[in-house]
Amino acid sequence: MIEKILLSFIPLISAFPLFMMIVELYGKRPKGRQWLWLIFSIGFFIWHGIASRFVSQIPFGRPLIPLGDLSLILFFTILFVKEENRKAPNPIRKPYILKGLIALGIFAAVIGVFSYWMQPPIFLIPLFAGALIAVYFDRLYSSMSYYPKPRVHLVYAFYILSSFLVLPVFRLFLLLQIAYVFIRRYRNWIDRKDRLITAHEEARITNHRIVMKMGETVNDFSDLHESIANFLSTLAEGIEAKSAAVYIWDEKQKLFRCSDIYGIFFPLTRGNEMSFTHAEALREIAFAQQISESENVIWQCGISRTGELIRFASSDERILSLGSRAANIRTLILEPLTFNKQLLGVLVVENKLYEHYFDDSDYYLVQNFAHYATMILKANEALVERQNQARTQAELQLGFHIQSGLLPNRIPICDGISLAGSMTPAKEIGGDYFDFLDLPNGNLGIVIGDVSGKGVPAGMVMTTLYAFLHAECHHFENSYSALVHVNSELSGRIAETMFASLLFFEWNPKKKSLHYTSCGHEHILHFKKSENALETIKSGGIALGMIDDNSRIIREKELAVSAGDTVLLYTDGVTESVNDKGEMFGLSRLQNFVSEYEALSAEEIRTSLLEVLKNFANGAAQADDITILVMKF
Repeated sequence: MIEKILLSFIPLISAFPLFMMIVELYGKRPKGRQWLWLIFSIGFFIWHGIASRFVSQIPFGRPLIPLGDLSLILFFTILFVKEENRKAPNPIRKPYILKGLIALGIFAAVIGVFSYWMQPPIFLIPLFAGALIAVYFDRLYSSMSYYPKPRVHLVYAFYILSSFLVLPVFRLFLLLQIAYVFIRRYRNWIDRKDRLITAHEEARITNHRIVMKMGETVNDFSDLHESIANFLSTLAEGIEAKSAAVYIWDEKQKLFRCSDIYGIFFPLTRGNEMSFTHAEALREIAFAQQISESENVIWQCGISRTGELIRFASSDERILSLGSRAANIRTLILEPLTFNKQLLGVLVVENKLYEHYFDDSDYYLVQNFAHYATMILKANEALVERQNQARTQAELQLGFHIQSGLLPNRIPICDGISLAGSMTPAKEIGGDYFDFLDLPNGNLGIVIGDVSGKGVPAGMVMTTLYAFLHAECHHFENSYSALVHVNSELSGRIAETMFASLLFFEWNPKKKSLHYTSCGHEHILHFKKSENALETIKSGGIALGMIDDNSRIIREKELAVSAGDTVLLYTDGVTESVNDKGEMFGLSRLQNFVSEYEALSAEEIRTSLLEVLKNFANGAAQADDITILVMKF
C-alpha cells in the first residue's frame, strides 16, 4: 500500500524538471543554450514517469532500469560541464563525453552478460558495476568541473542507493535530488536576472553621475590637455578605474602618441623596466611612446576602428608580449575615437579598483563616454583652426594695410594731365600695383603692374618690386634704364615661377609728351579725340623676373597724345572678370566701354568701369585683383 502511494509521486516529481524548463523558456531565457536541457527534462520525465514502469514488468527487464538511469546521469553530467565551460575563461577540451560513453558501454555489456546469461544471485554484479560507474561519473564531473557542486554529487549517491535498495523511497530521493538541482538552477537564473537588473540600475545611476560630472568639468576646450585630463579623471572615477589615457593619431607620421594620462598608467609598449618603477617615470615613458607596430593593441584598436574589452589581460598574447609591464595590467578597455570616419585617437582605460575586472557594463560606459573625448579633440581642433584663421586674418589685414600704404594715397595734380587710379584686391593681399612717382627730372612717373598669382606670395613680390622701383627712381635716367636695372635686381630674388608685368609711363608736363616702356603688360587703350577713334596698342616686352637681362627685348616708346585724349591702363583682372554664367568680360567689352565713356572725367571713367564690372559679374566672386589707371589729357 505504502509502495503504491510512493510510486504515484514518481510521475509528478519526474515532471518537475520539465515544468521548470518550460517556465525558463517562457521567461525568455536564451533558447540557444536550453534545447539540450529541454531534451534531458523530456527524456527524464518519459523514462521515470512512464517507460521505467513498463520496462520493470518485462521479464529480465529490471536490469535495464539502471542502464536507463545511468544514461540520463551521463547526459546530466555532460550538461553541467557544458554549462560551466560556457562561463569559464578556458573551456575544457578534454574528451570527457567519449569517456562517459565508453563507461556506459562497459556497464551495458556487464548487464548483458550477468543479468541475462547468469542466474541469481549473480545478477547483483551489474548493480555493483552500476555503482562503480556512478562513482566514475562523479569523479569525471569533479575533474571536469571548475566549481563542483555538492548537490550534483548527491545525485550519484542517491542513484547508488536506489540501485541496491529497491524501495520506492530511495528512487524518490534520486528524483527529488534532480528536481532540487533544477530548482537551484532556476533560482540561480532568477538571481542572475535580478543581478542584471541591479547592475543595469547601477549603470544607469553611474551614467547619470558621470554625465553630471562631465557637464561640470568638461566645458572649456581652449586648453586641450586640461579638458582631456578632466575627462579622464571623471570617467575613471565613475567606473572605478585605476588609470586611463588618450593616444592621439598623427596622420602625417602614421603613429599614435600619448596625449594625457590619469592615475598610474602602465605603458602598452614593450619595455624592461621593473614593475616598481616610479609613477612619474611611467608617465614619461608613456609620453615618449610612438606606437606604429601593427601587433600593438592600441594600433589594432585604432586602425580597425573597433573597441575591445580585454577582461583578463593575463590570457591575451598582445599584453603578455609587453614583458615585465604585463604583470601590472589585469584588465583593459580600448575604444577608438573617430569622427565621420576620421581617426582621432584611442581611449585606453586600465585596471579596476579593488583588484576587480572590467565587465560589459564598464565597457558600455566607456563606449558611451568616449564621445566626450572625440568632442574635446574636434572642438579643440576647430578652436585651433579658428585661432589660426584669426591669426592669419590679422596678418593678412596687417599685410593689406601695409600694402595699402605702398599704393598712392593721393592722386597727383600735374599740368596737362588728369589722373585716376585704384586697386581692388581679390584677397586681403593683392599682386597688382600702380603708383605715381615724382622723378628727379621734374617729370611724373605713372606705373601699373601685375604680379603673377594672388595672395601673400604675389603681395611679397609686389612689395619687392615697389622697393626696387623707388630706389631706381632716385637715379632716374629714363623708364627703359630703370626697368632694366629693376629686372636685374628682381630676377635673382623671386621664385622661378613668379614674374611681374609692368608699364612705366613718363609724362613731361612742359613738353606735353608721354613716353613709356612696357614689360609684357596688357594692351594700352588710347582714345584719340581728334579722330574720334580708339586705338588698341600691344604693349610688348617681357615680364620682369623671367630672364636675367631684358635690355635687348624692352625699349622705350612715345605715345602721341593731344588734348581731349583718354588712355586707359588696366590689369588682367578687368578683362578676365567672370559673371555667374562663366562668361569673361573680355577685351572687346572694355574697348566698347572706353568708346562709350571717354567723354567723362578720369575719376568718372574709373568709377563707371568698376560699376560696369560689378553689374557684369552679377554676384559672382571676384577671381583676380582689379587695377584701373586712367589718364585724361
